[in-house]
Amino acid sequence: MDFKQRIMTAMNHEEPDQVPVMGLIMDPSTVNQIMGKEPVDFVAMIKNPDTKDSIKDMMNQDEFWNSTYQSNWNDALESSLKLGFDANWTIYAFMQLVEDSESSLGLVWHDVFGRVWEMGSDNKGNLILNYSRPLCPTEEAWEAWVEEKAPIFEKAIEYATDFHKKLVDDYGDRIMPIGCAAPGIFENCWQPIGFVEFTKFTFQKPGFVKRVIDFYTDYYLKYLEGVMRSGVEVVLGGDDLAQKTGPMMSPEMTEKLFGESYRHIAEAVHKRDRKFIFHSCGNIYPLLDKFIEWGFDGIITMEPTAGVELGKVREHVGHKLVLIGNLDVSYLLVKGSRQEIEDAVKRAIKDAASGGGYILSAAHSHPYVDPSRLEWMVEAVHKYGKYPISI
Repeated sequence: MDFKQRIMTAMNHEEPDQVPVMGLIMDPSTVNQIMGKEPVDFVAMIKNPDTKDSIKDMMNQDEFWNSTYQSNWNDALESSLKLGFDANWTIYAFMQLVEDSESSLGLVWHDVFGRVWEMGSDNKGNLILNYSRPLCPTEEAWEAWVEEKAPIFEKAIEYATDFHKKLVDDYGDRIMPIGCAAPGIFENCWQPIGFVEFTKFTFQKPGFVKRVIDFYTDYYLKYLEGVMRSGVEVVLGGDDLAQKTGPMMSPEMTEKLFGESYRHIAEAVHKRDRKFIFHSCGNIYPLLDKFIEWGFDGIITMEPTAGVELGKVREHVGHKLVLIGNLDVSYLLVKGSRQEIEDAVKRAIKDAASGGGYILSAAHSHPYVDPSRLEWMVEAVHKYGKYPISI
């Protein structure tokens, strides 16, 4: 089997020749190490008065942003290929640099949805971005933002479609790009407003909350169509619905507010004969039945540091969901020994791979995931993941 047949066979809950392995490679630190490139210290250039303004001007030109972003993801897929992955997620983002007195750097990124992203760097100078705060904490601020940014919303769909199409065209004969339509509806609704304010508004201003959810649902479905037009066969959507102790909202409230939106997403993907994978960090046990009810084909992450055990998830969902992930990124793929990684791979295959429907991957990505350990992970899958499973 080739990489595509392997992935799609597993997605259909059938046994391929071996357990597929999916990369979540995206961080500049990981990519630069694999590609043998020196990091570009973007934060240092922002701190330098001689380069700060020119960096801001260049990055805020759509053509420059898109070409730079595309190049970074080309390197991510090249990195994934080098390590032997069958697939890798691909995620488009559109941001602009904005002056901000609250930031120590004086500049922050604003995304199209109304979030502030702060910049930092790892110990090698690679760029790190983190969601920092909302830009639309009131009903009036949100309405004004949506009206002002209307042209950018449409451009972002066009750019995302082109981004994914280029990756499919350039790499689709060697590795499977998994088109990621992100961020998802839940995160798009609360992060521009702030979680405290958003949850208050669900009780104090339910009409406003419904408008927000309806807006982002409609937009997400358009965005999703753009990603699918690129030619990707598997779509990954993401919403962190849980934290380490459990769901951020009760399953009942999540269903009430977002259930129909998620059903529409699954229906839209299936109408185009694609598969839909849902990403959520955190302890997702209470939401497993909802994922099935909403019509998702698979789930990714199953965060071990949130107490999620792959075998328990498989026991609960059977083959109603394809399972992807579960290899720890807090210790195992950062500092773990080769033997520890091999043992974890064997355990994951034993717990979830029988009958197909399992794709092994890291639970997530971050700048300190070690490329050598990712390579050990892939090698262990190739060693122990051949069907029929005999572990």
